[in-house]
Amino acid sequence: MLVLIALFLLFPKLFAFAELAARELRVFWWLVLLVALGAWLAFFAHKKRD
Repeated sequence: MLVLIALFLLFPKLFAFAELAARELRVFWWLVLLVALGAWLAFFAHKKRD
């Protein structure tokens, strides 16, 4: 948590982007779903099947 706060203090544009992203999440919910699907596929795609 402290690292995140330090990053926001060091990079104020990152904080502004995070704030804007949180505000506009209701518009870009599909982007969050695509990122989650990509992460899920990347994690389970190389798993050995029995």
